[in-house]
Amino acid sequence: MSVETPGAQALAQAVVQALVGNGVRDVVLAPGSRSAPLAYALLAAETQGALRLHVVIDERSAGFVALGLAAATGVPVAVAVTSGSAVANLHPAVLEAGHQRLPLVVISCDRPAELVRRAASQTTQHIGLFGEGADVSRPRASASIAEDYEAPTEVARLIRASIGALRRTDPSGLRAPGPVHLNVELADPLVPDPGAPQASYEPGPLPQFWSSSVPSVLEAGPRTILLVADGASQIALDLAASGRWPVLAEPSSGASGPSILAAVPALLDALGSEIERVIVVGRPTLSRQVTHLLAREDAEVLILDPRGTAWFDAPGASHLDEDQVDAGDDRAPDDEAWSAAWAAAEEAVQAELDVHLGADGSLTGDAVARLVSRTVRDDSGLLFAGASMAIRYLDLAGIPGTAVVASRGLAGIDGSVSTAVGHALGRSQQAGGAVRALIGDLTLQHDAGGLIRGHLEREVDLQIVVLADGGGSIFATLEHGKPEYAAAHERLFATPQRLDIAALAAAAGVAHHRVDNVADLARELAAPVRGISILEVALERSGAAVRRRELHARLVQVAREAVGG
Repeated sequence: MSVETPGAQALAQAVVQALVGNGVRDVVLAPGSRSAPLAYALLAAETQGALRLHVVIDERSAGFVALGLAAATGVPVAVAVTSGSAVANLHPAVLEAGHQRLPLVVISCDRPAELVRRAASQTTQHIGLFGEGADVSRPRASASIAEDYEAPTEVARLIRASIGALRRTDPSGLRAPGPVHLNVELADPLVPDPGAPQASYEPGPLPQFWSSSVPSVLEAGPRTILLVADGASQIALDLAASGRWPVLAEPSSGASGPSILAAVPALLDALGSEIERVIVVGRPTLSRQVTHLLAREDAEVLILDPRGTAWFDAPGASHLDEDQVDAGDDRAPDDEAWSAAWAAAEEAVQAELDVHLGADGSLTGDAVARLVSRTVRDDSGLLFAGASMAIRYLDLAGIPGTAVVASRGLAGIDGSVSTAVGHALGRSQQAGGAVRALIGDLTLQHDAGGLIRGHLEREVDLQIVVLADGGGSIFATLEHGKPEYAAAHERLFATPQRLDIAALAAAAGVAHHRVDNVADLARELAAPVRGISILEVALERSGAAVRRRELHARLVQVAREAVGG
C-alpha cells in the first residue's frame, strides 16, 4: 500500500519550472485527474507569462496539436496527459514526431510505481509503452521521476535529447531531434494547498540545436540535380539557393526562390534520363518518378540525411552529413546550360497549367490545389497539406514558392486537422499571412474531433479547404484502381461516404461554405481568414485518375518541346 505524501504539487512545480527553464514555451494539456497537480502548475506558469497553455479534450488530438506547434515554432513542445489509455492515445503523434524529427516532450502523469501492476484503477505500465531501443520512431530518451529534486536534471536531459544535442555521446546512435518521454509519478493529494506559497516560474533561453561548423565542398561533377524534399535543413536550403544546379523541390521542402522547380513528376519524366548525379536533401516520399530515379544504377545518388538512414529505394547511395556540405563558388559553363534547360521546361509546364486548369470554370483536385497554392503564396501565408491526394495535387500543380508544411514522417492522414490547428497556433506568434489546410474528405472524417475547441481556449485562425469527392481517390491511381479490380475497389479502398460536412461544421461551431466552380472558390479564398472555417469544394471522383494521367502526359510533352525534345 502506498504511503500518501503531500509532494505531488512540489514535484509538478519542479517539472514545470524545468520545462520553462529549458526553453519550452508551449504545453498542450488533455484534462484528467492524475495530471491535476501538473495542470495547476501549468496554469500558474501561464498566468505569470512563462508559457502558453493549450487545453485539448482528446489525447490523440492533443498529441497532434503539440506536433503542429513543434513543427511551427522549431522548439520543443510538451504534451501532458493523465494515466492509463490516455498515454497510448499519444502513440500516433509520437511515431510521426520520430519520423519527422520533431522535438516533442511527452509527459505522462502516473500513480506511484508501487501501484503499477497492482490492479489500481486507470493504471498501466507507461515506461516502454512507446517501445524501446534506438529506432527513430521511438522516444530518444525516457525517465520516470517521483522526487522533486530529480525533476530539473531529468527534464533538462530529456529536452537536450529531444533536440539532438546528445547525439555525439548517445549510445543509441540517434543523431536528430525527436520525441522524448517523461513519466511523472504523482501521489495523493492531487489538489494544491491553498495556504502554500505560490511558485515562481522563470523562462530560460531557447535550446540550441547541434550543428557543425566545418563544411566540405561538393566538387563539380556530372549533370546534377538537387532534389529538396520534406525535412530539409536550413543549411541544405542554402545549398539549394546557391543556384549551382537545377533544384527540384517537393511541396513541403521549404525551398523557395526564382530558381526552384516545382513540377517534379513531369520534369523527371521529361528530362530525368539525362541525370547523372542526384543530391537528395531531406526525405522524398511522393512520386514514383523520384523512386525510380533513386533506384537507377547509372546515376550517382548522394543523400544528405543526418540520421544516416539506409533507404530501401536507394541501395547504392552514398550518405553525407548535410551540416557539412557546401556547393562551392565555381560554376562551369556546362552547369549553366544544364540549369537553363530545366528552367525552360519548368516555365513551359507552369504556363500550361495556367492555361488549362480551371479554364472552363470547372474544378478538379489539381485546379483547386493550384488556386489555393497561389492564394497562400500571394498572401505570404502557410499551407498545411494533407496526405494522400492533397499533397500530390500540389506536387503536380502547385505554385512555386508557396510555403507548404505536411506530416510526411509516416505520411498518414491521422491527426491532420489537429496538426493544422497546432501550426495555426504556432503561426500566430509570427508575422505572415493566413494559415490554410488542404485535405480530403476522408482525412477530415479521420480527425473530425480536431475541429472541437474549448471556448475558453485561444482563437485559431485556420481555413480548411476540403476536397469533397465522397471517398478515397488516391487508390484509383494505384494498382487497386486497375479495371480488373473494379468490383472490390469501390468498397474496400475508395470507401464512398455521404458525410454531411455542413452539419459536421455546425455541430462543431465552425463556419462552412460549399463551392462547385472556380469563380466561387476564388471568391471564398479572397475573404479574410477568421476563426476555424471549412471551405468544402465539390469534386467528381469518377474519371479523376484518367484526367490526371492525361494532364501529366501533356505536361511531359510541353517540357520536352521546351528543350527541343
